[in-house]
Amino acid sequence: MPYYKLELVKAAILVFIDGLGIGPRDTASNPLACFEPLALDCCFAAPGPPGDGRLCLSTDATLGVAGLPQSATGQTALLTGINAAAVLGRHLHGYPNLALRSLLERESIFHRLLKSGRSVSFANTYTPGFFLRRPRWISASTVMCESAGVRLNQLQDLCAGQSLYMDFTNRLLVEAGVQVSEQTPEQAGRTLAAISDRFDFCFYEYFLTDLVGHRGDHMQAVTLLSELDRFIGSLVAHVDATRTSIIVASDHGNIEDSRTRQHTANPVPTILWGPVRQLVERRETLELTDIAGLILRAVG
Repeated sequence: MPYYKLELVKAAILVFIDGLGIGPRDTASNPLACFEPLALDCCFAAPGPPGDGRLCLSTDATLGVAGLPQSATGQTALLTGINAAAVLGRHLHGYPNLALRSLLERESIFHRLLKSGRSVSFANTYTPGFFLRRPRWISASTVMCESAGVRLNQLQDLCAGQSLYMDFTNRLLVEAGVQVSEQTPEQAGRTLAAISDRFDFCFYEYFLTDLVGHRGDHMQAVTLLSELDRFIGSLVAHVDATRTSIIVASDHGNIEDSRTRQHTANPVPTILWGPVRQLVERRETLELTDIAGLILRAVG
């Protein structure tokens, strides 16, 4: 079990990165090794301690269950603190089933924070297609928002600077003919910092890493991770670290190993900035189920 201090901090931001594990510093297999990351440079096996106030913890995503970690169980565990794979007796890919939706509807961090009087935000933007042709299966984050009564952002929110698309550059929207402006990763990081300033807890989900990891395109992964690194660096630069904590976490490995298009059993990084670092003592590793409790304690 982790050791937590009792001090409380005021606000927190969770940047969830789907499918980012810790891999070797090998340019042939790990796209992160092909450039010099500034925010994500601890996503290598046995990284040295960063010198800029971050805390980087290797996090076990296997949940003690045989097989490769998967999105539905990993994300449910991350967002509830409950070992979803142990509940099912297996790892579940894709979207939550009825049992996992039930966990999210009762035990998610959104439910628990709102119940305690805290304000929350899911910073992602949903396109009109989601509402016109609602998909049969929805993500863990969407289940959490809808069951907690949290409004889903739409394109008008994005245009007003009140939300971000899952591709924070808006490039995919522009290519699809949507009338929005493309932005740099630095602009997107500044926008997320401004959004988070109005809430006790702000959650942003980025899943292009998992999609590109499954494609196995090494150079596309290098470009994607380079932009993600710039985005997180900009977010950190525009957040007041004396009152707001930033937590970067993932659910399983994938994009860090271009030799396979499957998920990996690699540990995943948990990177902490701000006062939240003081809540964890004498720890070099975490479990995926530790993240929810860490967020709850960080927000107070």
